[in-house]
Amino acid sequence: MNNKTVLFVILSLVFGVTAVYLAQSWLKTNTKTENVGTTSNVITMVSEVPLGTIIERKHLALTPVPQNLVPEGAITEITEAEGQVVKHRLYQGEVLRKERLTPKGEGSTLASLITPTMRAVTIRVNDVVGVAGFLLPGNRVDIINIFKTTGLKTDIVLSNVKILAIDQKASNDENKPVLVRAVTLELSLEQAETLMIAKSRGSLQLALRNPNDTAVIELADIEEANKTAENDKKEPAPQVEPVSVARLSEPSSNKVFLLKGMNEQEIKVDN
Repeated sequence: MNNKTVLFVILSLVFGVTAVYLAQSWLKTNTKTENVGTTSNVITMVSEVPLGTIIERKHLALTPVPQNLVPEGAITEITEAEGQVVKHRLYQGEVLRKERLTPKGEGSTLASLITPTMRAVTIRVNDVVGVAGFLLPGNRVDIINIFKTTGLKTDIVLSNVKILAIDQKASNDENKPVLVRAVTLELSLEQAETLMIAKSRGSLQLALRNPNDTAVIELADIEEANKTAENDKKEPAPQVEPVSVARLSEPSSNKVFLLKGMNEQEIKVDN
């Protein structure tokens, strides 16, 4: 072989070794990238579950997902979710998170859905007060008080109040208008007092809010309104002028007694 042939063989070997080295490096790099994207098991929903449902094993599935896609607060053990109460409607395939559930407490399921420090208060409604049946659990409403003082008057006494239940249902799977007789609201103790005072002085009307409406509404001072109404009802006592009354002491006497208020005055009369 001449020198050119030898040089060509040497260069071929060098290029071949280099190509093998680059291919191995690429494979190693690609394998490392795949290892970084490890998976974790999370609990997902097998089917849609409405608010207020007690979670059972049949509702849950253990699903592997990429570690970087696991949401904060995700539940990873089935035992953590079983027996919990659904706080918000859950959808099929959704990764179950702790904030979507609440522990099952003693008593009714509704009691477990009440936010700590809040209370459930029920008011009677009809087809008009209940917004023609379009109220559903989870909706928010403003409450208007209609009453009489010197004339007909209205006050907005509560705003952005959450509806916990309608009649005896904490959820409505059909999502269509239902005429109800009672609505249960989630209120603080101060709001509950305000509602009871408003109810005692007149009728109530619920006004349904858009779920994206977070506008703050100025509320009426119901205690001050009550004081004003009481003052309007009070009328000043009439001023009574003293009445003068004359009487004779005896038929044959020349004396007259003049009674003015509580005082009696004797007056002599000439014959």
